[in-house]
Amino acid sequence: MDIKDLNKSQLLLLALLVSFMTSVVTGITVVSLMEQAPQSVSTPITRIVKQTVEKIVPVETGESLSAEEKKLLEDLKSVQNLSASVYLKGETENTLLGTGLMLGEGKVVINKVIAVPQEGETYIVHGITGEYEVSKVTLGEGFTLVELGKEIKQKIETNEENTNASTQ
Repeated sequence: MDIKDLNKSQLLLLALLVSFMTSVVTGITVVSLMEQAPQSVSTPITRIVKQTVEKIVPVETGESLSAEEKKLLEDLKSVQNLSASVYLKGETENTLLGTGLMLGEGKVVINKVIAVPQEGETYIVHGITGEYEVSKVTLGEGFTLVELGKEIKQKIETNEENTNASTQ
């Protein structure tokens, strides 16, 4: 295999491996040289290392987030409930095609372009409200709009269902 055949993630992993191995070899070399060095060399080095070690200073606890940052955090938490994932239904396992946001009116916008399902393929949307079949896929420029079809499975249970299940 030639290095030109590697993709970006493989090159990144190779760079991390080389960096890690270099740091391990450097550490081993420094320790073995320090053990072999005469006392007149190791004493000043040890003194410098002791003087330059950082000291941990406790930080005063207080308000770390501004009101605007807190509001943004709450908004992001509420958006999480609107997230949905689109899967290609398989016989034993579903394959993730993309994730996006529920828009309401039975529509989901996906953050990437996914192919229109071929004959015999079924796309499924998993969201906070349940699991739905996809009735229509509309491709956009850099996104996909998915329209929900019939509900397959409901995720949110009512309090009445929970009490009935607990009494049985």
